[in-house]
Amino acid sequence: MPIKARPFGCQEQFDWGADIHSVSYDGRLSIRVLRNRNRDDGIEVTFSQIDGFRLLDEVPLAEYWIAEDFPSGYPVLEVFDGGWAKEETARLGYTEQQREWMIVTAGACVSVFSKHEPEIHDAVWPAKV
Repeated sequence: MPIKARPFGCQEQFDWGADIHSVSYDGRLSIRVLRNRNRDDGIEVTFSQIDGFRLLDEVPLAEYWIAEDFPSGYPVLEVFDGGWAKEETARLGYTEQQREWMIVTAGACVSVFSKHEPEIHDAVWPAKV
């Protein structure tokens, strides 16, 4: 199923070595994204309130990446059609449209339902070894 999305916040394109460093939920969802697995800097994407999230390896989402107009290389996307929200609407019969965000890397991806835009900040922390 094709996905319609556009880059949000961080307009810098990350290279193919980008990866999720960590995901933390304590009432707020915080996702740290490495610009490259061999570097120790990236961005931290924080959602103050969420309705749900899922983390998947990028392989099960490959059908999205092959779409001709998929915005490749951008770490934070707002999804307008397709994606997890469309799947859940079809499966559960939601009547209210979910607002969906996607944090995309070559290693893992996080899909988030949130009515609120995320905050995005540059960050530095030790890379995974």
